Amino acid sequence: MSQATIDDWTAGYAVHMRSYVIDAPQIVLAGLTRDWAEMAPHLSKGQPQDVERDLAHAAAKHAYLIAGTAVQLGDQRLAGRWWLTARDLADRSGDGLLSAYTRSWEVTNRIAEPRENLTELLTLARDARRRAGRRPSTTLMYATTVEAEVLAFMGRHDAAVGTIRRAEETFDRLPSSEPSREELLRFDQSCVYSLAGRHRDADEAQRAAHSFYGPDTHLYSSAQLSLYGAALHARSDPDEASRRALDIIGTVPPDRRIKRVVLTARHVLNAVPEQARKLPAARELQALTTGV
Repeated sequence: MSQATIDDWTAGYAVHMRSYVIDAPQIVLAGLTRDWAEMAPHLSKGQPQDVERDLAHAAAKHAYLIAGTAVQLGDQRLAGRWWLTARDLADRSGDGLLSAYTRSWEVTNRIAEPRENLTELLTLARDARRRAGRRPSTTLMYATTVEAEVLAFMGRHDAAVGTIRRAEETFDRLPSSEPSREELLRFDQSCVYSLAGRHRDADEAQRAAHSFYGPDTHLYSSAQLSLYGAALHARSDPDEASRRALDIIGTVPPDRRIKRVVLTARHVLNAVPEQARKLPAARELQALTTGV
C-alpha cells in the first residue's frame, strides 16, 4: 500500500463531493463504489500504523458519502450500515475533528427524514460538538450549527437561536489558519432563523447563503434554501408560499428530485395556518410530500 495510492483516494473524495451536490444519486454511488472496491481489500489487512491511519481517514470520507447517497436514494437500512462504518473509520483514523465532522454530517443528512428520532439526532449532534473540542475551529462551528438545526426541527426555537448564536461567535473567533467554511454557517442560519420566524435575521442569512449555494453548483442545497425562504413567509401569505414551494421543487429535474429536497417542503406546510391548508396550492404541496 503506497502513500501515492492513499493520496489518490484522498483527492478523489473532492471529486465525489462535487458530484454529490448536483448529480443524480445513482451517478454518485457508481463513482464511490469504484473507489471503495479498491480500498476495501486494504482495510481488512494489517497495515503499518501510519498507513492504517491515513487509509482510515480517506475511507471514512468515502463511507459517509456513500451513506449520504443511500439517504438520497431512500434506502435507510443501507445508509445506517454506512453511517456506522464511517464513524468507525473516522475514530480509527485518530483524528478527533474528523470523528466530529463525520457525526455532524450524518445528522445533516438524516434530519430531513420524518421517521428519524430527533432526540437521538440531538444526542449525536452534541457528541459531535464534544468531540470537536473547545478550540475555535471550522468543525466546532459546524457541529454547533447542526445542533441548532436539530433544535429548530424539534420546535425548540429559542434554544436553536441561542445555539446558532454560539456558532456565530465561534466563526468570529476562527484563526486565520482555519478554512472559514462560511457557507456551512449561512445555510444553517437560514434554516434556524426561518423556522423560528426571525425575519430580519433569516433574510440576511438567505442572501448570504445563496451567494455560496447556486443552483448550477449546489442544486440540492440551493433548492432547500429557497424552501426555507418560502417557509418564513408561509404564515403571512400561505397561498403564495405554497405556490413558491411547488415552483422550487419543479425546478429540480425529476431524476434529481431527491428525498431531502422534497421533504424540506414540509416545513412550508408546517408553517401554513390550519385554516389555509385547504387552499389548492397547499393541498397540492401536501400531496407531493406525502409518502416520500
